[in-house]
Amino acid sequence: MIQRITKQKKEAYNLVVKEYKERVDQTNKKAEKFERESRTGSGPNTNYKKVIAAMTYLKTVGLYCEMNDKSVEIMNIKNDAYLGNARKNIYQAIKLIESIVGTDIDSTLTENADVLSSLSLLNPGRTLHLLQMLEYDITLVEYEEGPTSKWKWTFVELYGKFAALCKNMINFKECVAKMYDPRAENYSEINALIQMIKRVADTAAQKFRMKYELSSMQVGDMNRAIDYMNMNVRIYIILNEQPLAQETKKTIEKWKEKLENDLKKKEEEAKSQKKKAIGKR
Repeated sequence: MIQRITKQKKEAYNLVVKEYKERVDQTNKKAEKFERESRTGSGPNTNYKKVIAAMTYLKTVGLYCEMNDKSVEIMNIKNDAYLGNARKNIYQAIKLIESIVGTDIDSTLTENADVLSSLSLLNPGRTLHLLQMLEYDITLVEYEEGPTSKWKWTFVELYGKFAALCKNMINFKECVAKMYDPRAENYSEINALIQMIKRVADTAAQKFRMKYELSSMQVGDMNRAIDYMNMNVRIYIILNEQPLAQETKKTIEKWKEKLENDLKKKEEEAKSQKKKAIGKR
């Protein structure tokens, strides 16, 4: 049954969200301006504008979610358009940062060292703030959508992109050199970044495994889960955390074994169904 919304509720809602809409429009225009400017020229200044544009897009996410909350509160209906815009701006923010640091989760941990070193203003503290902001916004929109949303598994893909971004935004050369020296500049922020990437990589792996087991049963999803676990192995090794590296390798072998067994089971089921079909002829 389609819920009917009274004229009074619509008017009340429009009045309440009027200021939010104005703020969102202003913020989106600023983000678009920075993004346009980032397309001209090259070098660090262009990349800084991409980062500023990304962070400005992210500032709209909370506003969109607040407007959705008001819709639920006043009209008892979720506003899919606003939540869709929130997702869109998260993707756009990620895309802008990816254009600087790449999307590869299999690349070496020091591959981006030169690029990151050229962005001296994007110090560990600012990098941490950006990544925390991004993770919070992903989690917020996922919560707003709810556990039964048709976009449920889309957030797994989104979190996977975020995990790759985390890894590619961290200057591991600098981190390894400074993370054990409390006197080093940005010591606390560097250690927070390292803890974050280890947690995020593991979370991405678990999310893809869950998607595989509960939804898709697609080999690609399980392989993605294994990829993120392998990413953590490389991180543990560069940090000389050998016990954790070995433990994760064991987990990877178990996951590979499960995938192989699932594939064999599928193959046997397919053969069985084929025999039954032939028998009915």
